[in-house]
Amino acid sequence: MCKERKKNSGFRIVPVIACLITMLCVGIEYMWSVFQQPVIDYYGWQSSAVAMVSSAMIFMFVFGIFISGLLLTRIGPKNVIMIAGILFFSGLFLTSMLTGKTPWLIYITYGGVAGMGVGFAYAGAIDCVMRWLPKKRGFASGICVCAFGLSIVIFSPLAELFLKTGVPYTFRTLALILGPTVFVMSFFVKTPPRDYAAQLGVKEIQDKDAYTLGEAIRDPRFWFMCSALYFLPATNMIILPLVKTLAKLRSIPDVQASITVQLIGAASAASRLILPFASDKLGRSRSIFAMTVLMMLSSILMIFAGGILYSIVVFFIIFAYSGPSGIYPVMSGEAYGMKNTGAIYGLAFISLGLSSLTFNWLSGALSKDGAITGNYMRAFIVGAAVNIVPMICMLVYNKAGKKAKRAALKGMAG
Repeated sequence: MCKERKKNSGFRIVPVIACLITMLCVGIEYMWSVFQQPVIDYYGWQSSAVAMVSSAMIFMFVFGIFISGLLLTRIGPKNVIMIAGILFFSGLFLTSMLTGKTPWLIYITYGGVAGMGVGFAYAGAIDCVMRWLPKKRGFASGICVCAFGLSIVIFSPLAELFLKTGVPYTFRTLALILGPTVFVMSFFVKTPPRDYAAQLGVKEIQDKDAYTLGEAIRDPRFWFMCSALYFLPATNMIILPLVKTLAKLRSIPDVQASITVQLIGAASAASRLILPFASDKLGRSRSIFAMTVLMMLSSILMIFAGGILYSIVVFFIIFAYSGPSGIYPVMSGEAYGMKNTGAIYGLAFISLGLSSLTFNWLSGALSKDGAITGNYMRAFIVGAAVNIVPMICMLVYNKAGKKAKRAALKGMAG
Protein backbone atom coordinates (compact mmCIF):
# COMPACT_ATOMS: atom_id res chain seq x y z
CA MET A 1 0.00 0.00 0.00
CA CYS A 2 2.82 2.42 0.89
CA LYS A 3 4.61 1.69 -2.39
CA GLU A 4 1.41 2.24 -4.37
CA ARG A 5 0.77 5.51 -2.54
CA LYS A 6 4.30 6.72 -3.25
CA LYS A 7 3.99 5.74 -6.90
CA ASN A 8 0.72 7.64 -7.34
CA SER A 9 2.13 10.67 -5.53
CA GLY A 10 4.96 10.81 -8.04
CA PHE A 11 2.56 10.56 -10.98
CA ARG A 12 0.59 13.61 -9.82
CA ILE A 13 3.35 16.09 -10.73
CA VAL A 14 2.78 15.82 -14.50
CA PRO A 15 -1.04 16.26 -14.55
CA VAL A 16 -0.87 19.07 -12.00
CA ILE A 17 1.69 21.00 -14.06
CA ALA A 18 -0.36 20.37 -17.24
CA CYS A 19 -3.43 21.80 -15.52
CA LEU A 20 -1.55 24.86 -14.31
CA ILE A 21 -0.22 25.56 -17.81
CA THR A 22 -3.78 25.21 -19.10
CA MET A 23 -5.06 27.77 -16.60
CA LEU A 24 -2.20 30.11 -17.45
CA CYS A 25 -3.12 29.97 -21.16
CA VAL A 26 -6.87 30.53 -20.88
CA GLY A 27 -6.57 33.33 -18.31
CA ILE A 28 -5.90 35.85 -21.10
CA GLU A 29 -9.63 35.85 -21.82
CA TYR A 30 -9.93 38.20 -18.83
CA MET A 31 -7.70 40.73 -20.61
CA TRP A 32 -10.59 42.36 -22.48
CA SER A 33 -9.64 45.69 -20.90
CA VAL A 34 -6.34 45.42 -22.83
CA PHE A 35 -8.08 44.57 -26.12
CA GLN A 36 -11.14 46.80 -25.91
CA GLN A 37 -9.78 50.19 -27.01
CA PRO A 38 -7.51 48.79 -29.76
CA VAL A 39 -10.51 46.82 -31.11
CA ILE A 40 -12.69 49.96 -31.09
CA ASP A 41 -10.00 52.03 -32.81
CA TYR A 42 -9.13 49.37 -35.42
CA TYR A 43 -12.70 48.66 -36.54
CA GLY A 44 -14.08 52.15 -35.96
CA TRP A 45 -16.80 50.88 -33.66
CA GLN A 46 -18.66 52.88 -31.03
CA SER A 47 -17.63 51.99 -27.49
CA SER A 48 -21.29 51.20 -26.73
CA ALA A 49 -21.18 48.45 -29.39
CA VAL A 50 -18.75 46.38 -27.32
CA ALA A 51 -19.58 47.66 -23.84
CA MET A 52 -21.00 44.32 -22.66
CA VAL A 53 -18.39 41.98 -24.18
CA SER A 54 -16.74 41.40 -20.81
CA SER A 55 -20.07 40.61 -19.15
CA ALA A 56 -21.02 38.23 -21.98
CA MET A 57 -17.65 36.50 -21.66
CA ILE A 58 -18.03 36.07 -17.89
CA PHE A 59 -21.55 34.69 -18.29
CA MET A 60 -20.44 32.15 -20.93
CA PHE A 61 -17.38 31.33 -18.82
CA VAL A 62 -19.53 30.32 -15.84
CA PHE A 63 -22.03 28.58 -18.13
CA GLY A 64 -19.09 26.62 -19.55
CA ILE A 65 -18.09 25.59 -16.02
CA PHE A 66 -21.58 24.19 -15.49
CA ILE A 67 -21.77 22.31 -18.81
CA SER A 68 -18.28 20.86 -18.42
CA GLY A 69 -19.12 19.95 -14.83
CA LEU A 70 -21.94 17.77 -16.15
CA LEU A 71 -19.50 16.14 -18.55
CA LEU A 72 -16.68 15.56 -16.07
CA THR A 73 -18.20 12.43 -14.53
CA ARG A 74 -18.76 10.94 -18.01
CA ILE A 75 -15.67 11.85 -20.01
CA GLY A 76 -13.17 12.99 -17.35
CA PRO A 77 -11.02 16.13 -17.09
CA LYS A 78 -8.67 15.04 -19.90
CA ASN A 79 -11.39 15.18 -22.56
CA VAL A 80 -12.97 18.27 -21.02
CA ILE A 81 -9.65 20.13 -21.32
CA MET A 82 -9.21 18.81 -24.86
CA ILE A 83 -12.58 20.32 -25.81
CA ALA A 84 -11.52 23.52 -24.02
CA GLY A 85 -8.47 23.82 -26.26
CA ILE A 86 -10.61 23.46 -29.39
CA LEU A 87 -13.20 26.01 -28.23
CA PHE A 88 -10.59 28.48 -27.02
CA PHE A 89 -8.63 28.31 -30.28
CA SER A 90 -11.81 28.60 -32.36
CA GLY A 91 -13.10 31.60 -30.43
CA LEU A 92 -9.88 33.61 -30.69
CA PHE A 93 -9.22 32.64 -34.31
CA LEU A 94 -12.77 33.56 -35.38
CA THR A 95 -12.36 36.88 -33.56
CA SER A 96 -9.30 37.58 -35.73
CA MET A 97 -11.50 37.22 -38.83
CA LEU A 98 -14.12 39.83 -37.87
CA THR A 99 -14.81 42.85 -40.04
CA GLY A 100 -15.91 46.35 -39.09
CA LYS A 101 -19.46 45.70 -40.32
CA THR A 102 -20.50 43.18 -37.67
CA PRO A 103 -19.50 44.30 -34.14
CA TRP A 104 -22.11 42.00 -32.60
CA LEU A 105 -20.17 38.94 -33.78
CA ILE A 106 -17.48 39.56 -31.20
CA TYR A 107 -20.03 38.65 -28.53
CA ILE A 108 -20.30 35.22 -30.16
CA THR A 109 -16.63 34.59 -30.98
CA TYR A 110 -14.74 36.18 -28.07
CA GLY A 111 -17.51 36.25 -25.47
CA GLY A 112 -19.31 33.03 -26.39
CA VAL A 113 -17.04 30.42 -27.99
CA ALA A 114 -13.76 31.42 -26.31
CA GLY A 115 -15.56 32.17 -23.03
CA MET A 116 -17.10 28.70 -23.06
CA GLY A 117 -13.66 27.21 -23.70
CA VAL A 118 -12.26 29.02 -20.65
CA GLY A 119 -15.07 27.58 -18.51
CA PHE A 120 -14.29 24.05 -19.72
CA ALA A 121 -10.58 24.48 -18.97
CA TYR A 122 -11.29 26.00 -15.55
CA ALA A 123 -13.57 23.18 -14.40
CA GLY A 124 -11.40 20.40 -15.81
CA ALA A 125 -8.15 21.72 -14.35
CA ILE A 126 -9.49 22.43 -10.86
CA ASP A 127 -11.26 19.06 -10.67
CA CYS A 128 -8.07 17.21 -11.66
CA VAL A 129 -5.73 19.07 -9.30
CA MET A 130 -8.10 18.79 -6.32
CA ARG A 131 -8.26 15.03 -6.83
CA TRP A 132 -4.45 14.74 -6.86
CA LEU A 133 -4.08 16.91 -3.73
CA PRO A 134 -6.94 15.70 -1.49
CA LYS A 135 -5.20 16.68 1.75
CA LYS A 136 -4.79 20.29 0.62
CA ARG A 137 -7.70 20.98 -1.69
CA GLY A 138 -7.72 24.67 -0.79
CA PHE A 139 -4.10 24.91 -1.87
CA ALA A 140 -4.88 22.85 -4.99
CA SER A 141 -7.70 25.14 -6.06
CA GLY A 142 -5.60 28.15 -5.05
CA ILE A 143 -2.65 27.37 -7.31
CA CYS A 144 -5.06 26.83 -10.20
CA VAL A 145 -6.89 30.15 -9.87
CA CYS A 146 -3.54 31.87 -9.14
CA ALA A 147 -2.18 30.60 -12.48
CA PHE A 148 -5.42 31.81 -14.05
CA GLY A 149 -4.88 35.29 -12.58
CA LEU A 150 -1.15 35.41 -13.36
CA SER A 151 -1.99 35.01 -17.05
CA ILE A 152 -2.93 38.68 -17.20
CA VAL A 153 0.36 39.76 -15.62
CA ILE A 154 2.44 37.57 -17.95
CA PHE A 155 0.58 37.97 -21.23
CA SER A 156 -0.52 41.63 -21.05
CA PRO A 157 2.89 42.96 -22.20
CA LEU A 158 2.99 40.34 -24.96
CA ALA A 159 -0.53 41.22 -26.15
CA GLU A 160 0.29 44.94 -26.16
CA LEU A 161 3.35 44.18 -28.27
CA PHE A 162 1.27 42.16 -30.75
CA LEU A 163 -1.39 44.89 -30.89
CA LYS A 164 1.16 47.23 -32.46
CA THR A 165 1.06 44.93 -35.49
CA GLY A 166 -2.74 44.91 -35.63
CA VAL A 167 -5.82 43.51 -33.91
CA PRO A 168 -6.42 40.54 -36.28
CA TYR A 169 -2.76 39.53 -36.04
CA THR A 170 -2.93 39.63 -32.24
CA PHE A 171 -5.97 37.38 -31.89
CA ARG A 172 -4.71 35.01 -34.61
CA THR A 173 -1.27 34.69 -32.99
CA LEU A 174 -2.67 34.13 -29.52
CA ALA A 175 -5.08 31.54 -30.93
CA LEU A 176 -2.27 29.66 -32.68
CA ILE A 177 -0.03 29.70 -29.62
CA LEU A 178 -2.40 29.18 -26.70
CA GLY A 179 -5.19 27.03 -28.18
CA PRO A 180 -2.90 24.19 -29.32
CA THR A 181 -0.98 24.42 -26.03
CA VAL A 182 -4.16 23.71 -24.07
CA PHE A 183 -5.02 20.87 -26.47
CA VAL A 184 -1.58 19.28 -26.04
CA MET A 185 -1.71 19.67 -22.23
CA SER A 186 -4.88 17.58 -22.17
CA PHE A 187 -2.82 14.50 -23.13
CA PHE A 188 -0.88 14.81 -19.86
CA VAL A 189 -4.01 15.06 -17.72
CA LYS A 190 -5.14 11.98 -15.82
CA THR A 191 -7.02 11.35 -12.60
CA PRO A 192 -5.81 9.25 -9.65
CA PRO A 193 -7.31 5.88 -8.70
CA ARG A 194 -10.66 6.06 -6.94
CA ASP A 195 -9.18 5.00 -3.60
CA TYR A 196 -6.31 7.51 -3.82
CA ALA A 197 -7.73 9.88 -1.17
CA ALA A 198 -8.39 6.94 1.16
CA GLN A 199 -4.81 5.76 0.70
CA LEU A 200 -3.67 9.16 1.99
CA GLY A 201 -6.00 8.90 4.98
CA VAL A 202 -8.48 11.51 3.75
CA LYS A 203 -12.04 10.94 4.92
CA GLU A 204 -14.63 12.27 2.49
CA ILE A 205 -18.02 11.56 1.01
CA GLN A 206 -17.63 8.45 -1.12
CA ASP A 207 -18.85 8.38 -4.73
CA LYS A 208 -21.73 6.04 -3.83
CA ASP A 209 -22.94 8.56 -1.23
CA ALA A 210 -22.18 11.71 -3.22
CA TYR A 211 -25.01 14.16 -3.84
CA THR A 212 -26.50 14.33 -7.30
CA LEU A 213 -27.07 17.77 -8.81
CA GLY A 214 -30.77 17.52 -7.99
CA GLU A 215 -30.06 16.58 -4.35
CA ALA A 216 -27.60 19.47 -3.99
CA ILE A 217 -30.17 21.95 -5.33
CA ARG A 218 -32.58 20.82 -2.64
CA ASP A 219 -29.96 21.42 0.04
CA PRO A 220 -30.17 24.93 1.63
CA ARG A 221 -26.37 25.29 1.65
CA PHE A 222 -26.35 25.38 -2.15
CA TRP A 223 -28.52 28.49 -2.20
CA PHE A 224 -26.41 30.19 0.44
CA MET A 225 -23.41 29.58 -1.81
CA CYS A 226 -25.26 31.00 -4.82
CA SER A 227 -26.42 34.10 -2.95
CA ALA A 228 -22.92 34.80 -1.63
CA LEU A 229 -21.46 34.31 -5.12
CA TYR A 230 -23.97 36.77 -6.56
CA PHE A 231 -23.24 39.60 -4.12
CA LEU A 232 -19.56 39.09 -3.31
CA PRO A 233 -18.19 40.55 -6.60
CA ALA A 234 -20.44 43.63 -6.38
CA THR A 235 -18.04 45.94 -4.52
CA ASN A 236 -15.24 45.18 -6.97
CA MET A 237 -17.50 45.74 -9.99
CA ILE A 238 -18.82 49.03 -8.61
CA ILE A 239 -15.54 50.59 -7.44
CA LEU A 240 -12.86 49.19 -9.78
CA PRO A 241 -14.05 51.22 -12.83
CA LEU A 242 -13.69 54.36 -10.71
CA VAL A 243 -10.06 53.82 -9.71
CA LYS A 244 -8.51 56.09 -12.36
CA THR A 245 -11.22 58.76 -12.01
CA LEU A 246 -10.89 58.88 -8.23
CA ALA A 247 -7.10 59.04 -8.47
CA LYS A 248 -7.40 62.27 -10.48
CA LEU A 249 -10.06 63.75 -8.21
CA ARG A 250 -7.92 63.09 -5.13
CA SER A 251 -4.72 64.40 -6.71
CA ILE A 252 -2.95 61.04 -6.59
CA PRO A 253 0.48 61.43 -8.32
CA ASP A 254 0.72 59.76 -11.74
CA VAL A 255 3.49 57.46 -10.53
CA GLN A 256 1.39 56.24 -7.62
CA ALA A 257 -1.68 55.86 -9.85
CA SER A 258 0.36 53.68 -12.21
CA ILE A 259 1.65 51.57 -9.31
CA THR A 260 -1.92 51.22 -8.02
CA VAL A 261 -3.03 49.74 -11.34
CA GLN A 262 -0.13 47.28 -11.18
CA LEU A 263 -1.12 46.39 -7.62
CA ILE A 264 -4.47 45.18 -8.94
CA GLY A 265 -2.78 42.25 -10.71
CA ALA A 266 -0.54 41.54 -7.71
CA ALA A 267 -3.48 41.59 -5.28
CA SER A 268 -5.49 39.24 -7.48
CA ALA A 269 -2.67 36.71 -7.87
CA ALA A 270 -1.73 36.84 -4.18
CA SER A 271 -5.29 36.37 -2.96
CA ARG A 272 -6.04 33.52 -5.36
CA LEU A 273 -3.08 31.62 -3.89
CA ILE A 274 -3.11 32.67 -0.23
CA LEU A 275 -6.81 32.62 0.67
CA PRO A 276 -7.74 29.10 -0.56
CA PHE A 277 -4.55 27.78 1.09
CA ALA A 278 -5.43 29.57 4.35
CA SER A 279 -8.96 28.16 4.17
CA ASP A 280 -7.48 24.67 4.68
CA LYS A 281 -6.81 25.82 8.25
CA LEU A 282 -9.40 28.55 8.87
CA GLY A 283 -12.36 26.85 7.20
CA ARG A 284 -14.07 27.72 3.92
CA SER A 285 -17.06 29.76 5.07
CA ARG A 286 -15.00 31.62 7.72
CA SER A 287 -12.44 32.65 5.10
CA ILE A 288 -15.13 33.99 2.77
CA PHE A 289 -16.82 35.78 5.67
CA ALA A 290 -13.51 37.48 6.53
CA MET A 291 -13.18 38.69 2.94
CA THR A 292 -16.69 40.18 2.96
CA VAL A 293 -15.80 42.12 6.12
CA LEU A 294 -12.59 43.34 4.48
CA MET A 295 -14.54 44.34 1.36
CA MET A 296 -17.10 46.28 3.39
CA LEU A 297 -14.46 48.14 5.40
CA SER A 298 -12.48 48.93 2.23
CA SER A 299 -15.54 50.38 0.52
CA ILE A 300 -16.17 52.62 3.53
CA LEU A 301 -12.53 53.73 3.59
CA MET A 302 -12.79 54.70 -0.09
CA ILE A 303 -15.08 57.56 0.96
CA PHE A 304 -12.09 59.55 2.15
CA ALA A 305 -8.96 57.54 1.25
CA GLY A 306 -6.16 59.56 -0.27
CA GLY A 307 -2.39 59.34 -0.62
CA ILE A 308 -0.84 55.95 0.13
CA LEU A 309 -4.03 54.82 1.88
CA TYR A 310 -5.83 55.03 -1.47
CA SER A 311 -3.52 52.44 -3.06
CA ILE A 312 -3.74 50.20 0.02
CA VAL A 313 -7.55 50.24 -0.04
CA VAL A 314 -7.64 49.41 -3.76
CA PHE A 315 -5.28 46.49 -3.06
CA PHE A 316 -7.57 45.18 -0.31
CA ILE A 317 -10.70 45.41 -2.48
CA ILE A 318 -9.09 43.29 -5.21
CA PHE A 319 -7.58 40.93 -2.63
CA ALA A 320 -10.96 40.37 -0.95
CA TYR A 321 -12.72 39.85 -4.29
CA SER A 322 -10.26 37.44 -5.92
CA GLY A 323 -9.56 34.79 -3.28
CA PRO A 324 -13.04 33.29 -2.73
CA SER A 325 -13.18 32.07 -6.35
CA GLY A 326 -10.72 29.34 -5.36
CA ILE A 327 -12.68 28.32 -2.28
CA TYR A 328 -16.11 27.55 -3.75
CA PRO A 329 -15.02 24.42 -5.69
CA VAL A 330 -13.52 23.04 -2.47
CA MET A 331 -16.65 23.91 -0.46
CA SER A 332 -18.76 22.06 -2.98
CA GLY A 333 -16.53 18.97 -2.92
CA GLU A 334 -16.52 18.82 0.86
CA ALA A 335 -20.27 19.39 1.19
CA TYR A 336 -21.51 17.14 -1.60
CA GLY A 337 -18.67 14.78 -2.52
CA MET A 338 -16.24 14.98 -5.42
CA LYS A 339 -18.20 12.87 -7.92
CA ASN A 340 -20.56 15.60 -9.13
CA THR A 341 -18.88 18.66 -7.66
CA GLY A 342 -18.03 20.15 -11.07
CA ALA A 343 -21.70 20.33 -12.04
CA ILE A 344 -22.77 21.53 -8.59
CA TYR A 345 -20.37 24.45 -8.18
CA GLY A 346 -20.66 25.08 -11.93
CA LEU A 347 -24.39 25.70 -11.51
CA ALA A 348 -23.68 27.87 -8.47
CA PHE A 349 -21.18 29.88 -10.54
CA ILE A 350 -23.97 30.93 -12.93
CA SER A 351 -24.99 33.36 -10.20
CA LEU A 352 -21.54 34.95 -10.73
CA GLY A 353 -22.42 35.48 -14.39
CA LEU A 354 -25.76 37.04 -13.48
CA SER A 355 -23.94 39.21 -10.95
CA SER A 356 -21.66 40.50 -13.69
CA LEU A 357 -24.63 41.59 -15.80
CA THR A 358 -26.43 43.23 -12.86
CA PHE A 359 -23.58 45.03 -11.15
CA ASN A 360 -21.80 46.15 -14.30
CA TRP A 361 -25.04 47.94 -15.18
CA LEU A 362 -25.32 49.34 -11.63
CA SER A 363 -21.68 50.43 -11.75
CA GLY A 364 -22.37 52.41 -14.93
CA ALA A 365 -25.40 54.07 -13.36
CA LEU A 366 -23.51 55.00 -10.17
CA SER A 367 -20.51 56.25 -12.16
CA LYS A 368 -22.77 58.43 -14.29
CA ASP A 369 -24.46 59.78 -11.16
CA GLY A 370 -21.09 60.56 -9.59
CA ALA A 371 -19.83 62.28 -12.74
CA ILE A 372 -22.92 64.52 -12.75
CA THR A 373 -22.92 65.36 -9.04
CA GLY A 374 -19.15 65.26 -8.55
CA ASN A 375 -19.73 62.99 -5.54
CA TYR A 376 -19.30 59.21 -5.59
CA MET A 377 -20.62 58.67 -2.05
CA ARG A 378 -23.54 56.53 -3.28
CA ALA A 379 -21.19 54.12 -5.02
CA PHE A 380 -19.19 53.59 -1.82
CA ILE A 381 -22.29 53.14 0.34
CA VAL A 382 -23.80 50.61 -2.07
CA GLY A 383 -20.39 48.90 -2.37
CA ALA A 384 -20.30 48.46 1.40
CA ALA A 385 -23.96 47.52 1.90
CA VAL A 386 -24.06 44.65 -0.60
CA ASN A 387 -21.60 42.70 1.57
CA ILE A 388 -24.23 42.22 4.26
CA VAL A 389 -25.86 39.44 2.20
CA PRO A 390 -22.77 37.20 1.76
CA MET A 391 -21.90 37.76 5.43
CA ILE A 392 -25.26 36.39 6.52
CA CYS A 393 -25.07 33.58 3.94
CA MET A 394 -21.71 32.36 5.23
CA LEU A 395 -22.84 32.48 8.86
CA VAL A 396 -25.92 30.40 8.08
CA TYR A 397 -23.94 28.12 5.73
CA ASN A 398 -21.49 27.38 8.54
CA LYS A 399 -24.30 26.36 10.90
CA ALA A 400 -26.02 24.28 8.21
CA GLY A 401 -22.68 22.62 7.42
CA LYS A 402 -22.15 21.59 11.03
CA LYS A 403 -25.67 20.17 11.17
CA ALA A 404 -25.11 18.19 7.95
CA LYS A 405 -21.76 16.90 9.23
CA ARG A 406 -23.32 15.67 12.48
CA ALA A 407 -26.06 13.90 10.49
CA ALA A 408 -23.46 12.27 8.22
CA LEU A 409 -21.43 11.05 11.20
CA LYS A 410 -24.54 9.52 12.76
CA GLY A 411 -25.29 7.79 9.47
CA MET A 412 -21.75 6.39 9.28
CA ALA A 413 -21.99 5.20 12.89
CA GLY A 414 -25.29 3.51 12.13
